[in-house]
Amino acid sequence: MSADPTPSIGSTASTHTGAVARSARLAATGRLAAYRQIVVWWALSRVLVLGSALTVQVIGWPRSDWYPSALDQPFALLGAWDGRWYRMIAENGYFVIPQEQSDTAFYPLFPLLLHVFGSLGLSLDAAGLVLANGGFLVGLVALYELARTWLPERDAMRTVIYAAVTPFGFIFSMVYPEGIVIAAMALAGLFAVRGRWLACAAAAAVATAGRPEGFFLVLPIAAVALHVWPRLSASERGRAVAAVLAAPAALAGFALYQWLAVGDPLAFSEAQREWGRYVSIDGVWRAGEELLQASANDREWLFRDAAFLVLYVVCLAVAWRARVPRSWVAAGAAIVLLPLVSGSVTSIARFGLLALPIYAGLAVLGRRAWLHRALVGVSSALLCLGTATLLLHWP
Repeated sequence: MSADPTPSIGSTASTHTGAVARSARLAATGRLAAYRQIVVWWALSRVLVLGSALTVQVIGWPRSDWYPSALDQPFALLGAWDGRWYRMIAENGYFVIPQEQSDTAFYPLFPLLLHVFGSLGLSLDAAGLVLANGGFLVGLVALYELARTWLPERDAMRTVIYAAVTPFGFIFSMVYPEGIVIAAMALAGLFAVRGRWLACAAAAAVATAGRPEGFFLVLPIAAVALHVWPRLSASERGRAVAAVLAAPAALAGFALYQWLAVGDPLAFSEAQREWGRYVSIDGVWRAGEELLQASANDREWLFRDAAFLVLYVVCLAVAWRARVPRSWVAAGAAIVLLPLVSGSVTSIARFGLLALPIYAGLAVLGRRAWLHRALVGVSSALLCLGTATLLLHWP
């Protein structure tokens, strides 16, 4: 009599277990390959930024007296503009000067980290460069993982590539908090999707303590929480609520701190007035007038911010059509458009760097190979140009 060809229960289970193990190994191998590719793009883009910054410092362009010695302070260009304000807070804390530009306009996370790293023996500029560039690497990895929940794998990788070489990406290498904030924002979104609510709350609070744009994380976090709410236990619902409220709580905490420290819970807003920003009903009108008068006031670089504003809106529209979560697109639109209510287009190109769906919209456009190559090439060139000309315009 022939043997029974039907496999035993044990052998079937063994085969299934082996298949699962092989699938897990392949997934892990693919993930490591993706991470290596992300590190390469991070390194290449940072070489462009650091190389451009060092080159103009060495040759003393456009004026040699603007730079310290490259041997004493290499990459000094990357500590310009707001970098000095963050250093001042790290060294001396907040100090209000009525009717003058004051350091209360800046959020506390980054100067606190500068102070901590500076106490370890690093100069504040060196600490800022390490924090910004290291945070940006973490941010690219987190953005990749988050984008994989929005779009196919190839689109997710292009999302990261465009974030790495975005023309204003030199900000992620400056003594600015954006490198850390983009990491915290992407991690907050990723933790929410994975149901890790306390980690999500911590990341959202960190993002908001670094930049006001972190507040808009309340939209995608709340959307995820509402979606899974019926399946959550009572304790999980409590943690989800904490995650939703983390960004508003961090903003309220900052206001409370400024109230205790300088006697004004709205010191941030008051200080912004001295930079020409204040929220009003006619804010958008004032922003338009500012743009129309840019040439007469020798502020032609405002057209650059206006151009990026248009580009960001287009990318958000593409992301919307590609079914990137609506809550994320809404948060991105708030980040890009609400500054207009303050009466200025100044720095909107920089603010938009934290609107994560913008990179996803570019990734969808970049599905055409020729357009992908063009986007990478043009963005890389503009990244170098933007870095080299930093001292000529406000970032």
